[in-house]
Amino acid sequence: MDVEETESLHAAGPIRSAGQGRYVVQAPLGEGGMASVYRAYDTVLGRTVAVKTLHADLARDPSFRERFRREAQAVAALNHVNIVAVHDSGEDTGPAGVVPYIVMEYVQGRSVRELVREAAAGRPGGTLPLDRALAVTAAVLDALECSHRQGLIHRDIKPANVMTTDDGTVKVMDFGIARALQSDATAMTRTGTVLGTPQYLSPEQAQGRTADARSDLYSVGCMLFELVTGTLPFDGESAMSVLYQHVQQPPPVPSSINPSLPPAIDAVVARALSKDPAGRHRSARAMAEDIRRAAAGDAPTRPLHSAPTVTAEHVHAEHVHAEHVHAEHVHAEHAESDDAEAGRVDSGDTGAGAGPGRPFAAFTGAGGGDTAESLAEAVRYVTIRQQAQRQTLRSARIVAWAAVPVVALVWAVSTFAAPDLFGAAVHTPDPRATGPYLSCDPVATGGDAFNPPSFSGMSPAEARTCAEIAGLKIDQKSTTGAKYNKDTVTRQEPGISQSVKRGSTVTVWVSQGGDPRAKGDLANCEVEEQHGKVPTPWLKGRTLNAARTCADIAHLTLVEAGKVQDRLTPAGQVARQEPGSEDTAVGSTVKVWISTGGDPRAVGDLAGCDSATGDQPEAPALEHMTVANARTCADIGHFKLQEQSVPDTVWPSGEVVRQEPRSYSRIDPGSTIGIWVSSGAP
Repeated sequence: MDVEETESLHAAGPIRSAGQGRYVVQAPLGEGGMASVYRAYDTVLGRTVAVKTLHADLARDPSFRERFRREAQAVAALNHVNIVAVHDSGEDTGPAGVVPYIVMEYVQGRSVRELVREAAAGRPGGTLPLDRALAVTAAVLDALECSHRQGLIHRDIKPANVMTTDDGTVKVMDFGIARALQSDATAMTRTGTVLGTPQYLSPEQAQGRTADARSDLYSVGCMLFELVTGTLPFDGESAMSVLYQHVQQPPPVPSSINPSLPPAIDAVVARALSKDPAGRHRSARAMAEDIRRAAAGDAPTRPLHSAPTVTAEHVHAEHVHAEHVHAEHVHAEHAESDDAEAGRVDSGDTGAGAGPGRPFAAFTGAGGGDTAESLAEAVRYVTIRQQAQRQTLRSARIVAWAAVPVVALVWAVSTFAAPDLFGAAVHTPDPRATGPYLSCDPVATGGDAFNPPSFSGMSPAEARTCAEIAGLKIDQKSTTGAKYNKDTVTRQEPGISQSVKRGSTVTVWVSQGGDPRAKGDLANCEVEEQHGKVPTPWLKGRTLNAARTCADIAHLTLVEAGKVQDRLTPAGQVARQEPGSEDTAVGSTVKVWISTGGDPRAVGDLAGCDSATGDQPEAPALEHMTVANARTCADIGHFKLQEQSVPDTVWPSGEVVRQEPRSYSRIDPGSTIGIWVSSGAP
């Protein structure tokens, strides 16, 4: 339940209960792109549970509901100490129609993402203790071994989906959702939604190919990299750039970021992050065994498919080799004739469709739409294009060697002759453009226009140096939030996909750092400012003091607007808030209403009479109640009754036969409900 991804409540919710009233919803826990999660109370077994409901747009598809039902059965069969248990599943009726739900055990603890953030906040470059990081990773792999044996692929392993309880037990959540959403058309998307988080997505998932158990192992490798280094192996300002890196770029060596790591960790991570699934561990169990060997100080096992064991030196060599090959590709591409280039790119494609002939920019421009399908297609295009480049590399080299004398002559003339000879001055590379500043010296094309370098993650001093190398000026501004480390650039304008000229100004926003109070339940109160606005944190279900602290962390002002009777929210907690979780201006006011709790008479058959306060509460189910209970129910719910007797041969005298408006329909507060009471057989 990734609380960090919480948004405004989806169209499918909030629901009042599930399982025909058995699971009474108490408070929202979080929401993602596919489902909402609530804390609920099991009235039969008297325990707290977590209820996950699918969003209405997915629940409307009957075939999807059937796949979800079968998937819920498979997930329920996963009986493992490191997997959040599934207690029940089914379908209920909510405001937007049929709502499939899953009832899971309620885990009290913190997500691994929170542990990583706390470690990073403790000191610069802080990480989890190595033994703890390896123990968490091994437990996740044990859980995956169990699920893989059942044929169930997780597809979204990440720190936010891993919980640690108060006693240190590791629990993996959200099994089966991604697989349930998979369609025959694509293994990556449904209605434009990427299944999985880009930073932890395997190359085959990024390319839209079918995921298997080894895809989960790649995601675990990304998570382990983050746990032991405090950074992600691949990250960027857009999903497109992250997906491209997963497919094309070799991962960094963990010990190059955290020198205290032993070579065994480099080897395990390198194998897990192999671009080819065949290069990864053969199973989650095998990877867990290597993790435990590394924890004990032993060398990991040798991959069955290759002779040498993967080491940090091998990874570095592969990285250097990859850069060398990339340089050869660039050299060959410039050596090719214009006719060859035109023949490869303009192959009868107008840019409206997708395929190897489509220019890369077409996937990110206004014409393509920023959908997951276009992202996956763009990554596939890059792969196909580079394969074509490899096939033409040999002939291109011949052309390149033949062009050496000409290139040398042009270089000599352009260097020693007057710059005006070619109409423009030749750019001299900056000697500082090495190491982390390698990408800061862009090659100008089309006159003096070029794409600015990415300043994200740099310190202000590094950003200024990078800007000087690029011939740009920096306008530094401050921003709130701690999505990035303190004193680092969080965003920039113009962005890396826009065009700038030398001497122009790029505005960068530098994080002021995190709030030390943003821990545990308050972790998601720390939000990032964007253009003077911040997303309003979710305050419902918090005490007034906690809500006030949360709002203060988000740089908002909280005002108590009043009290309301709400059976779904315990007394003293926030029952309503305005605005919800939409963006609002920094420093603006958030109004909250505090619950006084429910009516003590609302138990048993009368449990549904105390409707949650709102603009339009639900009409309670009065059918089959005695008329005395119906009157008490009306008093609890603050509505009126209009009674009418009717003979009935089925229902005993004194019981409600029907009602209008019907049960669970929306009514105005204090309105009248008509009931027909049986007078017995005529």
